[in-house]
Amino acid sequence: MTVDTETVEAPQPAAARGFFVRRVQAAGQFEVFFVSAVGTILIVRAALALTGWPQLGGGKIHFAHLLWGGLGMLIGIVLFIALQGRLWSLLATLAAGIGFGLFLDELGKFITSDNDYFFQPTIAIIYLVFVGLFFLFHWLGSVRNLSQQAALVNAFDYAKEAVLRNMDEGERAEALYLLGRSDQSDPLVIALTQTLRAMTELPQPLDTPLQKVKGRLTSFYTRLLHRRWFKVVVVGWFLVIALAGLASVVADLFIDLRLSFAEAGLALTSLISGVLVVIGVVRFRRSHLKAYRWFERAVLVSIFLGCFFSFYGQQLGALWDLIFLLLTYATIRFIIGDERRRQAGTLAAEQRDREERPGA
Repeated sequence: MTVDTETVEAPQPAAARGFFVRRVQAAGQFEVFFVSAVGTILIVRAALALTGWPQLGGGKIHFAHLLWGGLGMLIGIVLFIALQGRLWSLLATLAAGIGFGLFLDELGKFITSDNDYFFQPTIAIIYLVFVGLFFLFHWLGSVRNLSQQAALVNAFDYAKEAVLRNMDEGERAEALYLLGRSDQSDPLVIALTQTLRAMTELPQPLDTPLQKVKGRLTSFYTRLLHRRWFKVVVVGWFLVIALAGLASVVADLFIDLRLSFAEAGLALTSLISGVLVVIGVVRFRRSHLKAYRWFERAVLVSIFLGCFFSFYGQQLGALWDLIFLLLTYATIRFIIGDERRRQAGTLAAEQRDREERPGA
């Protein structure tokens, strides 16, 4: 018996399956965890300060909020294990974030021999932990290069919500986008795509309170960016900060060479940030975008390096400095985005002119 090799297809190799499949919604849940953990620490410290640092319990019994933190993280674990659905996943993330915040707030007791809750470097170390978590969450939440397998798995995650509750139009659009990045020859992809496209009269997605706040802030910054004076004020403000920081470094060195650890760190941070701002000011006339990039680097140095020393020296008193720096960073990021869009529009217009020019 002979085999017709023209009609028999060679077996196709199985698609490579990744061991780690990232969730496209992880970034949002990381954000909930991060905000709830930070907020818990701030609320606990503020409440304890206002009430005179009381203890829950009496005599030999003391219910440390480390225990409540463990309970919160346990609730999060149980919800993740036992229940399906995005709502329960969100509640589990919230409980875990609150629990982690309560746990981390007692760090000073467990890094000192005398269980000192008020150990001075504690807040700085906590800040350092959150900086590390920020970079970790940013890396884990990045889904720029999803594999076909990961895209399909996440599409099924969206489809699962349609069984648990009513899927809205935004979720279906996201699921179809993920299916478009999946293997189009896969029968599962074909069947799920057809099913989702057949769904009609879906409700429009509702903005969460956090999304509403973000939208309002975005609208506010957008209006500011269209004011001619705003960018000039921003550049001038950065220049003032740089000169003030450099002046403070010089003054500290002349007044007392024996700086404390926090003061020396802040002086070094001010020096680095000031130099970066000066570079940006020098480059502003040649390229606004490059200048804004240097300003951005200066702010990031202050956030990730300077705030550590601020929290080390001032503890929670440095919180206002961090809030101000975050607002400054958000402003410069919006300005960079606006400048990039403006330059892209200019290049596109020049390209159209060249194409329409006779003899080009």
